[in-house]
Amino acid sequence: MPISNSIRRAAVVLATTSALGLIVAPNASANWTSYISSWGQGDESRRWADESYSQLQFTGCFVQNGSQDVTVAYYRDVPLQTDPKYDSKTFTACFNGGTSNGEWTGLPSGDYYFKATDVGGGGLLFVDKVYVDTTQAD
Repeated sequence: MPISNSIRRAAVVLATTSALGLIVAPNASANWTSYISSWGQGDESRRWADESYSQLQFTGCFVQNGSQDVTVAYYRDVPLQTDPKYDSKTFTACFNGGTSNGEWTGLPSGDYYFKATDVGGGGLLFVDKVYVDTTQAD
């Protein structure tokens, strides 16, 4: 008995969809790159899963209407509780053509984010490149 055209088409669609799913599958790594536009004091990054180690880098920084520095703090996102705050870092090198770097170690597993706790004394922060690295091995 010959296979009908509709069954063949369904098989091709299923195979194509399965292959496409493998191509666009999410990366297991929590490393990510982004930028910041018009952040003020108290603005927060997106959340990501992390454990033990996290590195934050800013490249190409500018503060509108303020001094050229920014202080960021790391937080662990704990639902329905006050989020524990980890060490703060003040970034200045990214305002002078360099890359500002902050590292946090000994972190418990969980979801993390960073927050601008001071933006140039009250200005608006712009960062060309924000990089978060959660693998200490590199």
